[in-house]
Amino acid sequence: MRESLKTYYNSGNVFGSDGDFITSPEISQLYGEMVMLWLLSLWEKAGCPSPVNLIELGPGTGVMMTDMLRLLKQTQYSSLDLSIHMVETSKKCSLEQANKLCCSDLRTDSSKCYYQHGITSEKYGMKEIFWYESIDDIPRNTFSLIVAQEFFDALPIHKFRKINEKWHEIVIDIENYVSGTFRYVLSKTSTTTSNLISTIEYYKCSNHRDDTEIEVGLDAAIVMQKLSERIILDGGIFLCIDYGQDMPIIDSFRAFSGHQQVNPLHNPGTVDLTADVDFGRLKSVAGTDVLAFGPIGQNIFLENMMIDFRYKNLLALTKNEKEATSLKFGYNKLMEMGKKFKIMGMVPATMEPLLNDSPVSGFGLYNSTKK
Repeated sequence: MRESLKTYYNSGNVFGSDGDFITSPEISQLYGEMVMLWLLSLWEKAGCPSPVNLIELGPGTGVMMTDMLRLLKQTQYSSLDLSIHMVETSKKCSLEQANKLCCSDLRTDSSKCYYQHGITSEKYGMKEIFWYESIDDIPRNTFSLIVAQEFFDALPIHKFRKINEKWHEIVIDIENYVSGTFRYVLSKTSTTTSNLISTIEYYKCSNHRDDTEIEVGLDAAIVMQKLSERIILDGGIFLCIDYGQDMPIIDSFRAFSGHQQVNPLHNPGTVDLTADVDFGRLKSVAGTDVLAFGPIGQNIFLENMMIDFRYKNLLALTKNEKEATSLKFGYNKLMEMGKKFKIMGMVPATMEPLLNDSPVSGFGLYNSTKK
């Protein structure tokens, strides 16, 4: 699955109406604006620390970052000492993102911790921007605003079936060497990963009967551990938006091609592979030194962020019927799609005295008894 994803994202146009899937940022500028407003609201509660790293995991076409930066420029924080850090393994996508942000002085340098560097245009605040292969490469000891939009669902997963109170891994095997087709098979022996999840308290506590199948995102857990460490030690705010549930995931692994769901074992490397995110597991990995909000429905989050107020203001500023129609379509589509997605926020537990019994933007009243 890992190599198939690399091949896929380095291939042709995979995003938008001409690709395999459309994400919320592609629908309306309102989405990126609400995300940035949320980050800024929690950053204010943290005391407006500076400088700031703005980190996006899996930036796609870069359109959400353009909306976030455009919103930032319209606030009193336009001159904030902020640099942008994009975690993007696809060099093709990184160039598209740089083009979207109208980057000047774009350079590549394999000798640095980043592989690409530039300056966003004046329209986007003339901020320094860097591209990295991994979150490990982003400099530490700086307060971070972190967003992961449909990032975790694209990470590799493992599938397991419970038999006689033990987890057995489901693996992929070649079904036909001539046609190159694949199939799922149950491992005849224990594997490193099946032994591993048997020791994880989160899965031991899950009340699953025999023959139950679950999906485990070990890569997602590793990334979450790194993010929580950064949030706790350096200070930071994290927002995660994705498909998923607040419990172990059962049989969600699927593929899309041309906006149609297809067999994930057919044509590897040419289709979009995705699996629901276990938000409960991410919160468990983050630990008690992090406060988590949600997950809640994306549409509810956007309503709580008063997206309708911003929408109506923009609608009043439209210059013609074409602009108004486009804005209306984007808003309605965004709220419709929002029913399918969940949003979860995280901050350091040290912020609890600042949040307890007070509204948390987008999520409502926070109370420590709800941890």
